[in-house]
Amino acid sequence: MTDKEILDLWHEGYTRLNLAKIYMQRYNQQVKIIRLDMKNRHVRFITYKEALNRVERILIEDIKERR
Repeated sequence: MTDKEILDLWHEGYTRLNLAKIYMQRYNQQVKIIRLDMKNRHVRFITYKEALNRVERILIEDIKERR
């Protein structure tokens, strides 16, 4: 999930908590696919707090740019 997708969903009205949940689900889904294809399975899942941290960082940057 790219920064632009996160910002688009936020402008549509999603809360930061919902965005973090969506981001975490999509990221972990990609990790599952990578683990099936690769021999090296050291890619780890992210937690809800890590996803929230990433989403909030993107939203704060966007708010600062708008000022």
